[in-house]
Amino acid sequence: MALSTFSLPGYVLGVNAADPQKATSLSPHLLGGVDFQSHKHQHRLPKPRRKPCVCASLSEAGEYHAQRPPTPLLDTVNYPIHMKNLSIKELKQLADELRSDVIFNVSKTGGHLGSSLGVVELTVALHYVFNAPQDKILWDVGHQSYPHKILTGRRDRMPTIRQTNGLSGFTKRSESEYDSFGTGHSSTSISAALGMAVGRDLKGRKNNVIAVIGDGAMTAGQAYEAMNNAGYLDSDMIVILNDNKQVSLPTATLDGPIPPVGALSSALSRLQSSRPLRELRRWPR
Repeated sequence: MALSTFSLPGYVLGVNAADPQKATSLSPHLLGGVDFQSHKHQHRLPKPRRKPCVCASLSEAGEYHAQRPPTPLLDTVNYPIHMKNLSIKELKQLADELRSDVIFNVSKTGGHLGSSLGVVELTVALHYVFNAPQDKILWDVGHQSYPHKILTGRRDRMPTIRQTNGLSGFTKRSESEYDSFGTGHSSTSISAALGMAVGRDLKGRKNNVIAVIGDGAMTAGQAYEAMNNAGYLDSDMIVILNDNKQVSLPTATLDGPIPPVGALSSALSRLQSSRPLRELRRWPR
């Protein structure tokens, strides 16, 4: 059934007819076919239509983009070597653009968003300070490597991530020389890094080996065994702990999540609140 609209004069609406903003359009079908149209007051106001919007990308300013967001600085970075001359301010801008690009790509293909967003700044810092692929960066959780993939020559293939014959959703050695170790989920990075560090020493090389591991993964037996052996062998390696206060993953209940428990969780909490660490956090500011 087609519906037509018309304008009502002010004396019918109970408003000032001189104010067109208060005129209201109604349908004669809703009024039993009675024609209230006034020939004196023709205030036909088009009903504003909301433009369709697809929320795909969120920038630092809180702006959503249906299309690929502008990334002028990220567009100049194809590999980590292109980051070496950036200022601290530019690195912050690069991290913001990288975050928007990750969100945009995942909105199209699906994938692990939170784990990748949690290491955007860390990824930028690692590739700025170290010299991959000579320096080996091992991500303990493979699906947090989306920012790493974008900065290591695979940005143009991100629309294929987790698709048939596309980019892997994890680090994959056969995919790029920047992927030092193939990882899924999780707790293998320290032992793998230790093996690479020992092999490097036997060959007389000087490159860095960096393992990035979260506090949740630190509870696995393999991580404890690796730390035990690393302390014994005393090989030069770096372990970066991405502490999200989830040593024991919170358990959902009807009353909300249960806080992490355990001796390691308590030890890390004390470390976070210690005076030396608080002073270290204030130092860059």
